[in-house]
Amino acid sequence: MDTAKVTELAHREAPARDALIDELYMHGPVLLAAARLITLDDDEAQDLVQTTFEIALRQLDGLRDPRALRAWLLRVQTREAFRVVRRLRRLVSLDGHVREVPSVGSDAAQRIDVRDGLARLPRRTRAAIALHYLVGLSVPDTALALGVSENTVKSQVRTGLARLREDLHDD
Repeated sequence: MDTAKVTELAHREAPARDALIDELYMHGPVLLAAARLITLDDDEAQDLVQTTFEIALRQLDGLRDPRALRAWLLRVQTREAFRVVRRLRRLVSLDGHVREVPSVGSDAAQRIDVRDGLARLPRRTRAAIALHYLVGLSVPDTALALGVSENTVKSQVRTGLARLREDLHDD
């Protein structure tokens, strides 16, 4: 597309596009929470959200239904997270057995146990649980975000929760 056509489209649809961009940024906290659960690292999560916004801004015209913005953003983010993991896995293999020092109090200890349990789950299972239970997406929206079938999401969530329950009862 030539510059003149892009400029014409930008001016003609600027208010609607600006409103959509404002709405996009309103989803930042949800994206960050999901990214933290998927990556288990705050710095990686922040980078992932930034990359998600960059991709979303470039591909915003491809969004068919503005009401599905949140699910679309989470799909973009999840796919980017898995893409980065695949790329890094080819380059480097690191042992991720770094543990936090537990803080005083049962609530903090319980949160650490849950986080450690989540960390032991496969990344796709952890993402399904994070998107469905912690972000609050429906099964169809979670399936759309992960690019899998609804039955796959149900299976991953059921399996992941069973493993979490088992891990938490063993501790």
